[in-house]
Amino acid sequence: MKPGCIAVLLLASAGALDAHHSLAQFDTTTAVRVRGTIVLLQLVNPHSLIFLDQFNKDGRVQRWAVEGPTPRTLMRLGAKAALKPGDVIEVCGYVTKAGIDAVRTVDTAAISSTAKFPMPTSFSGRLMDGELVIMPDGHQQRWSDYGHHKCLGADYQDNHRK
Repeated sequence: MKPGCIAVLLLASAGALDAHHSLAQFDTTTAVRVRGTIVLLQLVNPHSLIFLDQFNKDGRVQRWAVEGPTPRTLMRLGAKAALKPGDVIEVCGYVTKAGIDAVRTVDTAAISSTAKFPMPTSFSGRLMDGELVIMPDGHQQRWSDYGHHKCLGADYQDNHRK
């Protein structure tokens, strides 16, 4: 193989390795369930984000930023068309470990001009890695295949450990 081809292959594979994100920042020993209303679905790479408002018993709102699959994966799952602001969903996943920045913020300036309702210039919320989503119609959708699978049941077969 020519040296130029080897260099191209190395550079291409380095980008793929860099694109993968571990769950090291998340506490995958304990699953957390959140039920809330979607306020924004951000379809960005490498992970989509769903911003949810969870209404607590005391009347306060907790905003969550749930990391999910890529936009392409969402389209393949049919979830992109099934989720929209105003929908109520439940997410099971993992929150960040103590001492790790637990807030995700996105700039909405690019979508504010095309939104059908007034939108703030940024959204932020407590970060969570979503593993399972209970969709608005009630069916369960696997959202992530990484982690300890405390949300997916004892019979779940991990695609990465076969």
